[in-house]
Amino acid sequence: MMLPTLEEFFVAHGIAIRAPRTVLPFHRRIFSALTRWVTGSLPGGKRNLAVCMPPRHGKTFIARDLVAWGLGAWPDSEWIYTSCSAKLAVTQTMAIKNAVSSDWYRRAFPYVGVLPGEGRQDQFGTPSGGSVYGVGVGGTITGFGAGKKRREFGGGIVIDDPLQAKDAYSEAKRDGCNTWYTQTLYSRRNSDATPVLLIMQRLHEQDLVGYLREREPKLWEVLQIPVRDEAGTMLWPETFSADTAERMAALDPFAFYAQYMQRPTPAGGVMFKREMIQRYIPPVKGLTRVGIFADTAMKEGQRNDFSVLHYAGSDGNNVYSLDMERGKWTAPELLERAKMFWERHKPHRITNPVRFMGFFIEDKSSGTGLIQTLRAQTAIPVIAVQRNRDKVSRANDILPYVAAGRFYVPEGVEWADPLINEMCAFSPAMTHAHDDQVDTVVDAIDTLLMPNGGMLAGADWS
Repeated sequence: MMLPTLEEFFVAHGIAIRAPRTVLPFHRRIFSALTRWVTGSLPGGKRNLAVCMPPRHGKTFIARDLVAWGLGAWPDSEWIYTSCSAKLAVTQTMAIKNAVSSDWYRRAFPYVGVLPGEGRQDQFGTPSGGSVYGVGVGGTITGFGAGKKRREFGGGIVIDDPLQAKDAYSEAKRDGCNTWYTQTLYSRRNSDATPVLLIMQRLHEQDLVGYLREREPKLWEVLQIPVRDEAGTMLWPETFSADTAERMAALDPFAFYAQYMQRPTPAGGVMFKREMIQRYIPPVKGLTRVGIFADTAMKEGQRNDFSVLHYAGSDGNNVYSLDMERGKWTAPELLERAKMFWERHKPHRITNPVRFMGFFIEDKSSGTGLIQTLRAQTAIPVIAVQRNRDKVSRANDILPYVAAGRFYVPEGVEWADPLINEMCAFSPAMTHAHDDQVDTVVDAIDTLLMPNGGMLAGADWS
């Protein structure tokens, strides 16, 4: 018997339940990627697949039918199906069970079947040793696994929208989801060959897709399907029209670019647009003032912010980013980095008459210790700074200068593009992953260019 393709199964299922399904080109892209996922033929030998697509475009239907079709092709396959809540995960598991139990499915796959259950709605099994277990993010999976102990396909983990849109701005919710994946869900693979499918709408730079792309880029193939392409053609205009897209982009750009365009920040930037930031070819001539601006992290752990040392200067009209170091350092490492950075850029009055404004460090957390140690051990002109206003307000203060084309970043240095990317990702909703470099840019423009020198006004020169 010839097995149907996933697309054929998807269409047949819709006909069987009297709910015909539309199959558009983007659906075929997904079916193709899923076929490569089950056959272990994703590009670069990657085993895991993330499909990022807009809501209301068939995501859950595809995920559910993948499992039902997979049981038809591999009757002994073992699956874990998870979603943002236990209720949703159980609902989808029951939908899969109902499909596998239906007359049309039994005619197509008479050898599969469903074992008599014990009244549980979160799981079911097949006579061949297959199983499906549904669990919400944060739930217990003790005693259940996905995949077979073999190299060929034997089932997988399907993650369908692990985070609710309303929880996107909650760091605790995001971290809870990401930690549950790494500490609980991933360990339920019965074999290293067991693949993971993540199908979701993007919500935040550090949602599960962003988290995994940053930490496991070589393990994940990512298929991004925005609601409209670069030419402005809508993905499924009958479901989400161009007019609706324009209204939503104006009403809530953060939600639109994340959930519908699969870019958690608008292309070109949120507050700081990419075209605002100027580039220059070193060296800069005519500088009149320079300074070092430090932003120190609270801890050096993987999920904490970076520490940044930023050397910047001004010619009286513009501010130039001249050098930068960024890393997750322990307190002793930060101290040594600061000393070396100072040695590299300390003023030489005879050969360089440019006024050095100071080594500015925020007097908070690890910065306080750095200030005290540098003052005790060195002659570096350390200036302790109190940032008494929130990040967004401070960024808004310097935004007009950046918008006027008065902030420059060098060409040909490896740290320049990451700096620009972080500036463009910075959002008033605080949906960005990091803002440590942005803090130092704000400090530099504030001190070197703004008339009142806000950093200087709150500085401790003792």
